[in-house]
Parts: sequence; structure tokens; C-alpha cells
Amino acid sequence: MEKRIKNLLTYERPAQYAGGEMFSIKKPWEATALKVLLVGPSVYQMGASSLGLSILYHIINSRPDSLCERAFMSEPDMRDAIFSGKEKFLSLESGRAPRDFNIIGITLPAKGCFFDLPALFSLMAIPVSGRDESYPVMISGGPGVSNFIPVEGFFDAFIVGDGEEAMGKMLDAALGCNTRRGGRSATGRDSLMRALSDIEGVFVPGISKSVKKTFCSLREEYYPLKPVIPNIRTLQDRLDIEVMRGCPNNCRFCEAKRFYAPVRVRPPDELKKIIFDSLKNTGWKGLSLSSLSTPQYPHISEVVESIIPYLQKNGISLQIPSLRPERKSVDCVMKILPLNQVNLTFAPETFSPRMQEIIGKNTPIDEFEEMMREIKTAGFRDVKIYLMIGLPGERDADIDENIKAVKRIRKAGLKVTLTLSPFVPAAHTPFERVSLWDPCEMDEKLKRIKMELRGVDVRHPSSEDAVVESALGRGDARLGKILLNMPALFPESSSAKMKILRDAGLDAARYAGRDFSGGELPWEKIKIADRSGLEKDFEQVRALIG
Repeated sequence: MEKRIKNLLTYERPAQYAGGEMFSIKKPWEATALKVLLVGPSVYQMGASSLGLSILYHIINSRPDSLCERAFMSEPDMRDAIFSGKEKFLSLESGRAPRDFNIIGITLPAKGCFFDLPALFSLMAIPVSGRDESYPVMISGGPGVSNFIPVEGFFDAFIVGDGEEAMGKMLDAALGCNTRRGGRSATGRDSLMRALSDIEGVFVPGISKSVKKTFCSLREEYYPLKPVIPNIRTLQDRLDIEVMRGCPNNCRFCEAKRFYAPVRVRPPDELKKIIFDSLKNTGWKGLSLSSLSTPQYPHISEVVESIIPYLQKNGISLQIPSLRPERKSVDCVMKILPLNQVNLTFAPETFSPRMQEIIGKNTPIDEFEEMMREIKTAGFRDVKIYLMIGLPGERDADIDENIKAVKRIRKAGLKVTLTLSPFVPAAHTPFERVSLWDPCEMDEKLKRIKMELRGVDVRHPSSEDAVVESALGRGDARLGKILLNMPALFPESSSAKMKILRDAGLDAARYAGRDFSGGELPWEKIKIADRSGLEKDFEQVRALIG
């Protein structure tokens, strides 16, 4: 162990590979029947504070018959060392190779991770396909599997929806098939795959015909009151507490609303207990109350008012993300102002009344401007605003509305940082069949807005980023074949990803913009939202789109 620690000192942020974090769990290997490795596809600095991974880690390790360890994508210098044979990809808790485990779960927080899978499998020394029973069962979950078709060939099973109860049922099935070996025989593996396919929310390629999203109650015992404290500073460097799951709104562009539905709310007394116990256990000096729309948590005022005295006394900051551009969000901000939340971000998406009706998200500019003046009066100086461009049916007049609105907001005296996000039609939404805009037209829209808003800090991803996102989000088996045969690369930019596809014979822009107006969709076997309802909703706005 001492030799390994000494070797780690030669790599960037060596503590991320050392393990031994506070509240990490190392269970007796030989005495535990089932071994599970949870792997984050991003580096430790980004993934170690993942709430979803933390919940599953807690649930699995709470079972006497199972153990769970963790690993994350290596940094570039460590990757080179692993590929050269100088180092190995190992679990944090016991320093074991992935192949030593019965089950490996890779969480996919977004479809952008798809391009990293070939290299991640190579780091783990596990083939991307054609694995026999000597290898662990490879499963995946997370919001990135809402359309798993492009990566269907990588995995033995997918969990679609909430993982808390589905994971427990999968472990029960593994223990029932060749009990202590987790299905590590030809007959055991076959029976395990069939058993997994019978679990609600689980899809097994080659066996399952379709899968319906699973969801569960937010039970208190599922929540980790002693989450692992990372060894290094992470991007989410605070305690993250989920106040509710799902979203009460019906924005037509939002896939997350459908993936996390229905809305489930933590009772206020239970939530306060989780907050106080977790803060006392961990010593975190920052707290975030998270959900898709935290200000709409029905008990937000009660909870915030009850915890502020404790937070002030102990010097703990409070973040409330996902601020909607509405009165309730501003009320939340005012309550926590003494705790020094300095970054305010709002996402109205558009200020055009016509486009607001089309997307199902209403933000009257008069009300928004008044809120910005109140925020300025309260002492805030900066505000970040997110707008979408290229929305279905968008016209020049709609762009004009956005430009005029930003100019009005600037008059409130706030420094405005404007982020423009090119609209990307997503699966399982009313816009899933909408055509993607032409990249050249999108570049012209971006250029025009920046010229009209000189003096405003305008940021935006490239149109190439949006093209790749669309190609992955609505991808099919053709893309999947390319990913399976892709070398172990780490394409950092969208242009690099587009080149990989182009070299394999796939024009990313044409692929992302292909016609979805009729026929079967590639992801129809993944039942996340009622498709007839989606289509009916889209028909209601078709006339507005024109």
C-alpha cells in the first residue's frame, strides 16, 4: 500500500485515487456474497459528489449480503499510465480490478458520456461486447439511458427510472443465481439475465422487448446521512439534499420532467431531519437544496425559515438552484440573502409571448423586469439568464422580443450574463419529432444577437455541440455500431466527435437533422412518457408553430 501511495504522488490530484475517504465503506471481501462496483464516467472531481451514486452506494452497502465500491474515470496522465501497463484501473475501497466484481454499474448522467464508453471499458480491461460469464454483469442507469439505443450493445442490462428499488431487486436476482458467484457460469448467467428482465424498469438486450420506466417513493432509509466526503475539492463542493423528485411544470422541451415523473415530495419534518443529521455528521460548510425546481417545493418557506438559524450560527451557506423566473423564486432568494448566495441564475428560455405559449413556459417580461429591480435593490449586482434559440416555429420577431427584453433588464442596473442555448429536440417530449435547425442558420442567429447586444456578456455553445447532442439524444442502432467499433479515444470537442462519425461514414449534421415526422421512433421500446399524450400535446401547438 505504501508503495502504491508513493507512486500516486506522481499523478495529478493523487488523492483522488487513494481511497480511504471519510464515510467510505470497506466491507470484508471474502465474507460478502455479492460484489458491486459503481463507476462514474467522469473524473473524480466531477463525479465523486454525485447524489445518485451516493444513494446507491448507501443502499447496497446497507445489505449484509452485498458490498459496493467505487471508481471514476481517470485523469489524462493516469489514463496514459494504465494504457501503457504502468498502472491499473482499481476500485477506491479495496484497490481491486473491475473484473473481480460480480456486477459493474456505470451511471450515465447524460448522453454525452456515450463517446467515453469505449475508452472507459478499455481502462477497466473489459470488452465492450462479446463478454462471456467470466466477466461481471454490466448494467447502466441514470438520465442518459432515456434513449440507450446507441449504447445498447455495451451493457447486459439497463435500469430505466429510479434505481433505489430496482437495484435491490437486481441484487436479489443475482444472489439467487449461483448464489455466491453472481451468475458466473453459463447456466447461472442465462438464468440471471432472464430474472433481471422480469424486474420492472429493467431492460435486458436480447431478451426484453420493451421497458417501462420505474419509480419509487422517496423513503427516508434510502437516503445517506453519512455520504462519502471526497478527498479533494469537487465541483459540487457542498452537501446536496434532494427535496423532491420530478417537476410540477410541463415545459414541452424538457425530457427530465418526463424521466423523473411523477412528482414526489419529501415531508418537511423528514427533510429537516435529513438536513440537520447530514450537516452534523459531515461538517460541510455549504448546503444545496436540489430538485428540478426547488422553489416549487411546497414546503420551501417552512424548511428554509427553520434551518436558517442553525446555518447562520455554524457559518453554513445555502444554495437554492433551479430558480424559475417567477415570484416564488425571488421570495426564496430574499429569505436566504443573509447566508450570502451571490450567484443568481434564471432560465426563462424565451421572452416572446408566442414562443412561451409554444414551449409551455410563461415568463411575462414586465413581471421579470420588476423582479430584477427588487433583486438589485436587495444588493445583488449580477444575474445570469439562459435563453433558447432555434425553438420550433421561431421567427425573427421572436428573436427581436428577446433582444428588447435583455436591454430592458440591463436598465434595472444589473450586470447581465446571457447564455444562449440552441434548442435540441429531445426524445420522450412533445417535440421529439421536430426537425433540427440548419447549423448555418443557427450561426447567423447567434451572430445577430451578439451584434445587437454589444456590451452584454453573451455566451453559447457552438452549433456543433448542439448537433452532437441531437445526434446522441435521438440516436439509433446505426450510431451504436460506430460507438462499439470506436477506438479507446477521449474526444474532448464536438468537432472531434463529428470527425469520428464522419470517418465512420456518418455525417453528424445530416444524421441529427434526419426526418422524424412519421414512422416509428428508435426509442419507442423505452416507455418513459405516454406517446399518444405527447403527440396530442404537440398537435395543440402545431398551428402556432406554423
